[in-house]
Amino acid sequence: MTTTVHDPVCHMDIDPNTAAGKSEYNGQTYYFCSLGCKKSFDENPDKYLQAHRH
Repeated sequence: MTTTVHDPVCHMDIDPNTAAGKSEYNGQTYYFCSLGCKKSFDENPDKYLQAHRH
């Protein structure tokens, strides 16, 4: 069974082995469904990570 990860930009669940891109931020790896999501995250990671912190 494949473990999926959550794209922090579009919230899609994706397979990290086939992700379109990945970025390192604050010691954690984030995976993306597309290069567009990766680019958006890279430009402002806190914007996407803040939404998940409550």
